[in-house]
Amino acid sequence: MRTIVAALLLASLRPIGSPAAAQTSVFFEERFDGSALDPAIWRTEILTSGPRFCPDSYPGGPGHWVDEGVECHGVAAYPPYGSAPLSGGLLHLSSTNERAFPDLVSRLPGPVATFPSSGDFTLTVRMGYDHVTGAGTFFDAIEVESTDPAEAPPSFAEDVLMHIGADGLYSYLSGSMVRVADVPTTGLHDFGLQCAGNMFTITIDSQPVYGPIASAMRPTAIALGNNVLAYWSPVDWTWFSVDYVRVDTPGPVAVPERTWGAIKAMYGD
Repeated sequence: MRTIVAALLLASLRPIGSPAAAQTSVFFEERFDGSALDPAIWRTEILTSGPRFCPDSYPGGPGHWVDEGVECHGVAAYPPYGSAPLSGGLLHLSSTNERAFPDLVSRLPGPVATFPSSGDFTLTVRMGYDHVTGAGTFFDAIEVESTDPAEAPPSFAEDVLMHIGADGLYSYLSGSMVRVADVPTTGLHDFGLQCAGNMFTITIDSQPVYGPIASAMRPTAIALGNNVLAYWSPVDWTWFSVDYVRVDTPGPVAVPERTWGAIKAMYGD
């Protein structure tokens, strides 16, 4: 029901004088193995409280943000909207609040970019479902200018490059929202969005399920969960867990050449 809605370089050592092997660098990575989410990367202030989107009509579309406790069509949501603990190297998103769900969105503008502004990349998210219901919760790769509710509306269908829900995998890359594949709802699985030039391919467990397809779209942020206030009736939300999110870029990683003097200094004369 989402309104259809540290840059790390890993260098491999190579023998001196050998040609650089084909490598990739990790542009963005979140492994959810810390004790808390980093507010420089994520809008943690709206994760389980704060504003939620009030659509003008069910199930979505145009609307407006409402603060916690403010009525949307006569119904208000009160925090906490659910829980998002980090445990066992996973982020677990769940809720027993029948009006709202956790909403984890990358911070844009922010100090840590989720995607490169140009060039090829591969987005991979490893995730799985813990409790599947008719009330959808999602992972979205989106193209927006801001993820601040005070400055921008939520993403709509035309902003979504990859939309993963228990009911299927969708994309707007073709210029209309299409369902491109079934989604496994047991166990953890790898979902990928590959960009080469202006060609995009979507994969599940490394197997292409959509594309290559040309598109002028380019993702700028990611969102997990659901940002809608369910005013129409109490709902039982779908729960899911995420192992990691990573964005890789191609090309060799720069490895400084070591001089003989530097090598002797490392190992002793």
